[in-house]
Amino acid sequence: MLCSLWWCVMVEVVVIAETRFYREGLALALHQAGNFDVVAAAAPAAIRQAPGERSRVVLLDVGHSADGPSAVAALRAGNPQMRIVAMGVSEGEADIVAYAEAGAAGYLTRDNSVAELVSAIDSAAKGEVRCSPRIAAVLSRRVAELAGELQPAGSDHGLSRREVEIAVLIEQGLSNQEIAHRLCIALATVKNHVHNILEKLGLHARADAAAWTRRQRLDHNALVGHLPDRAVRWRGNRG
Repeated sequence: MLCSLWWCVMVEVVVIAETRFYREGLALALHQAGNFDVVAAAAPAAIRQAPGERSRVVLLDVGHSADGPSAVAALRAGNPQMRIVAMGVSEGEADIVAYAEAGAAGYLTRDNSVAELVSAIDSAAKGEVRCSPRIAAVLSRRVAELAGELQPAGSDHGLSRREVEIAVLIEQGLSNQEIAHRLCIALATVKNHVHNILEKLGLHARADAAAWTRRQRLDHNALVGHLPDRAVRWRGNRG
């Protein structure tokens, strides 16, 4: 339930799951939690008909899906503001990264409880991010790998490691909210980092930061291209 000082609003949820009794059971559990209005419960075949404009959060069961990240991406393509909680995600690093890159706002593994489900939906509805320490670590490692391309020898741009990671995601076109989801950090934290990035680099807009990041990446690739093969292999094996 979303509440301000004077009013409360029920969180509207769409439940998408393959098995009928499973999605009906989820809808009942959410109703009993008292915070949610389940506006629809459908099978994945009806995925294109999910009422995205009305619902704040889509709870998507991906436990038996051959390509859950594509389902997440398809839903968000029709409504980029839709907040999708993927349920039944495996703990494999590749899967976690795939769901993050598809735009999932929350992740639940097969071992999460109903209480954790309720918490994840509430967080998604508020635009907050809630990740287990393991998932947060996986996502951080993935972004750090990308950010490593912006650390050519001799560079001194004054950015912290986290600021470099966020610069990479800005270059990829992610909004502050999407960056918060990708890194499992608060939106306010992202905004502070973006402000610091612009200030340290003497830039005025996100587009400038994206252009700077792109130049850094090209400079890195040019530098590596001129290194002897042995040196390139050594750099690739660091860490």
